Amino acid sequence: MGLLKQLKNIFEFAYTKDEPVMEQMSEEEYKQIFLNGRQKEDIETTYKKAWEAKNFEIEHYWKRANYFWAFQVASFAGYFTFISSKGYETNPQVLYFIICIGFITCLAWIFTNKGSKTWQRHWEIHVDMLENEITGPLYKIVTAPKTYSVSKINEIVSRFINTIWIILAIKYFIDNLTLKYTTFSNVDFLVWLSTLSVLYFVLAMTLGYGRGRFGERKVKFYKRKFKPE
Repeated sequence: MGLLKQLKNIFEFAYTKDEPVMEQMSEEEYKQIFLNGRQKEDIETTYKKAWEAKNFEIEHYWKRANYFWAFQVASFAGYFTFISSKGYETNPQVLYFIICIGFITCLAWIFTNKGSKTWQRHWEIHVDMLENEITGPLYKIVTAPKTYSVSKINEIVSRFINTIWIILAIKYFIDNLTLKYTTFSNVDFLVWLSTLSVLYFVLAMTLGYGRGRFGERKVKFYKRKFKPE
């Protein structure tokens, strides 16, 4: 039973059918909860919390971007250093390991960008809904009909870099597998195991543990023992 449970956990880490447990709320319901019948001081407190949370998400969006940029710089540095070294001739699969690291961290960067943007937009909508009662439509009134989205440009760059990693992976297979290995017994299993690992964690990010589904949470509380001396 223990082994089956572990296998089930491994499978559900990469794929789950859990769906969001959410109910759509109308604008009137929103106003009933946050605006109607509330004191202006209470609305202002809620508005400030939403504004602070929005700024928090923006600040941490760029901190996360810097975090993943560091991974990309290190991965590219490792790639170009190793491909020009003697180690590449004797252990070419190490280069593929670097490609896998670069690809999976870049994909994580893409999804993190999308998740951060979702939460940023979440708090911006709260600000839009609440500000009329506090400052007037200050945040909603803009001075330009259109501009460039800084966060979307960053997302485009992350997608471009991820495409480069895919191209480098294809190049690796062309250079080291397609022309060199002709029988199954000569296949480099380290490379294929790395590929399967990447696919597994890609599934985990897209269909499994990495997706925030806002399902119903089952919470347990535990009381620790306390014994005074």
